[in-house]
Amino acid sequence: MYKYKFLMINDLRHSWKDPVLTAALMGPLVLLMLSRFGYPVADNWFDVNYSFQLDPYRGFAASLLVVTIPMLTGMLTGLLMLDERDENMIAYYAVTPLTSKGYLLYRLAFPILLCTVLSIAYLTLSNLSEVGVDSLFVILLLALEAPLFSLFLAAFSANKVEGLALSKIGGLFIAGPVVATFVPGVWQVLGAWLPTYWPAKVPLLMANNEPFLALVFSWVGLFLHIVYLYLMVAVFNSRKS
Repeated sequence: MYKYKFLMINDLRHSWKDPVLTAALMGPLVLLMLSRFGYPVADNWFDVNYSFQLDPYRGFAASLLVVTIPMLTGMLTGLLMLDERDENMIAYYAVTPLTSKGYLLYRLAFPILLCTVLSIAYLTLSNLSEVGVDSLFVILLLALEAPLFSLFLAAFSANKVEGLALSKIGGLFIAGPVVATFVPGVWQVLGAWLPTYWPAKVPLLMANNEPFLALVFSWVGLFLHIVYLYLMVAVFNSRKS
C-alpha cells in the first residue's frame, strides 16, 4: 500500500506544479460551478433577450459536460504517464517491488477513482440532471472512460507535446452526446462506436420512459467499454518501452 501512496503523493505534487495538469485536475470543479450557478443565469438571459428557453436542453447540457470529466481526468493521468516514460520511470518501476503490473494497475485505478468521485459530485450537485438508478450505470461508464483516455494518450503519443495535441483531437469524443440527442433513428449507429455515446444515451432512454432499453444500452455500453479498455491495455503494453 505504501508504494501506491508514494505514487499518489508524487502525482498530486506534480499536478500542482504543472499548469496544464492543474487545469485538468480543477476543470471538473469549474464545470460543476458553471452548471450550478451559470446555467440558470444563461437560461434567464436567453429567455429575456431572445424568448428562447434552455430548460428543455438541461439533460443534453448535463451529458455534454459530464463526459468531459473522464477526458480531463484521463488527460491528467495520460500526461503523467508520458512524463514517466520520458524519464524512464516506467522501466524503473518494473524492477521495483511495484512491478510493471502494479504500476499499470495504479494507473488504471487512479483515474477511475478520481473520475467516479467527480462524476458523482457533478450529477448530484449541478442541478442539471435527475439522479436515479440509471445514474449508477452512467457513473460506471464514465469511470471506465477515464483510463481509456489515459491509455489512448500514453499509447499513441511519443512525448508530452504530442500528448497535448492528441488530447485536443480526442476531444472530438464529446460528439457522443450530440449524436445520442440529435441524430435520428438508425443513424445513431454512426456514433455508437464512441464511448461517450453510451452514458449520454442511457439517461435519454430513461427520460423517455424506456427503462428496458436503458438497461440494454447500459449493458452493451459496459461490454464495449471493457473491450476498449482491454484493447488499449494491450496497445500500451506493446508500446510502453
